[in-house]
Amino acid sequence: MQIIDHCHIITDKNQKQLFSHIDTLFPCTVYHTNFSEYTYPEIIWHWHKDIELVFVTEGSLFVDLGENSFTIHKEQCLFINTNVLHFMKKVSQQNCSLLTIVFDSDLVSGHAESIYAKRYIFPLLNCQNLNYIIFSPEICWQKNCIDCFQKAYTLFTQEPPAFLFAIREQLSYICYYITENCQSEINAPNAYNSIEYKRTKQLLEYIHTQYNQPISLKTLSLFANISERECFRCFQKILHTTPMTYITKYRISTAISLLQNTTLSITEIAFSVGFNSSSYFSKIFREYMGSTPLQYRKNLSS
Repeated sequence: MQIIDHCHIITDKNQKQLFSHIDTLFPCTVYHTNFSEYTYPEIIWHWHKDIELVFVTEGSLFVDLGENSFTIHKEQCLFINTNVLHFMKKVSQQNCSLLTIVFDSDLVSGHAESIYAKRYIFPLLNCQNLNYIIFSPEICWQKNCIDCFQKAYTLFTQEPPAFLFAIREQLSYICYYITENCQSEINAPNAYNSIEYKRTKQLLEYIHTQYNQPISLKTLSLFANISERECFRCFQKILHTTPMTYITKYRISTAISLLQNTTLSITEIAFSVGFNSSSYFSKIFREYMGSTPLQYRKNLSS
């Protein structure tokens, strides 16, 4: 089956990632990300209902989940639970390469009314104490999860007879190992997200519907019914950036997707992502990408 080179993350109004699995009858997709080739140096803040597994094949990866941040290294694998906001970037100037498997939990449970869903999968998906797990090869059960990931990836690329059964089996084993070894976290009272985390997601919802319109700190604070100072503080605490810097990065990231996937002119793209002039758009684009939008598009064709 096809492996997708990691592309621009497109999100809906709630910042939920929008993408289609290669085959809707088998809701599982494999991505390959090579940051030396990736057109934007970050995987922007996003979330989705699918479970995500990220295996580092080269270098180190910085991961931010809003209220937790950490670095994972070569041969480690990361489990990200459903609906968890996350951001990723390589750690240093050295290259970083990833393999990612994203799959709908229904692939493992069958359907929402199954005993597997009710007894095992739903308690795991709803456990805020398990927003993420870092699998390390030094720990036996976590090494088993890494081995299952690698087997699933190999099956995905080689497509032996009845390989879809086998991929489902390997992903089921990962869920099994997590459930078996994380009972204390699953059975403990849920850790509740902070008010700043919830407010930030609310503010991101606004940005992702209004990014093509003028947005100020005052606009954001009025939308969330908080002070400008509190709005600024939420962004700093959860996203570790300012509101205006985040908006600019999102606009540039969206512009990159339009440069890659449409024939819109540079001026049309500038206005469609919220810049009030093509010259200012080109200036900011160069600051982030090292080239003008026109040069970037020419490099794509060459």
